[in-house]
Amino acid sequence: MLSLFMVFLVFGSLLPLVHDMQVRLELKKERLAAYETLHEAAKTIAATGSIEGQRSVNGTLYSWQADGHCVDYVDFQGKQVRLCIE
Repeated sequence: MLSLFMVFLVFGSLLPLVHDMQVRLELKKERLAAYETLHEAAKTIAATGSIEGQRSVNGTLYSWQADGHCVDYVDFQGKQVRLCIE
């Protein structure tokens, strides 16, 4: 009976919690890569005067534009994300 309770505890509460934590971590990693892309874009704009470009990180394509200082990408859930610096 106790072992059955432990199985229900693990699969009923801990696994969904771990999954949620992994999703949040992946979204934060993608957001960090987007900010790094904006930083690299600022260096590229200053050095070459480019107004747009792309960068690929771990299979995710980040597209940046100088006007508006924005980066666009599709996250691992398939949602289109636009991140801009104010």
